[in-house]
Amino acid sequence: MIHPSLYRPVLFAGAEPAVVVLEVSTAFALVFLVGFHLVTVLLAAFYVGAVHTTMVWVASQDAHMTALYVRSLAHRDHYPALAAVNGPPPRVRPSIPPAR
Repeated sequence: MIHPSLYRPVLFAGAEPAVVVLEVSTAFALVFLVGFHLVTVLLAAFYVGAVHTTMVWVASQDAHMTALYVRSLAHRDHYPALAAVNGPPPRVRPSIPPAR
């Protein structure tokens, strides 16, 4: 039998750890950098409540969704087709770099 800690994702309060750290940091920055007023405290509480609820739902769908989204930002949405009947053959790159 495999222990559940080996296949369950690590979550803080039901969301990914990086997202929770970002939420808490933003809330603290909002309260302490903008000013410690009733409005900013309520705004920070609303922000954490709304964002955390959304991120818990996202983590329940797929525990690595935000990491997948951040990784997908490095790629283009569309790669145009470049093949043609009389086009040049693709450049062959060596799998082992040449010795210098």
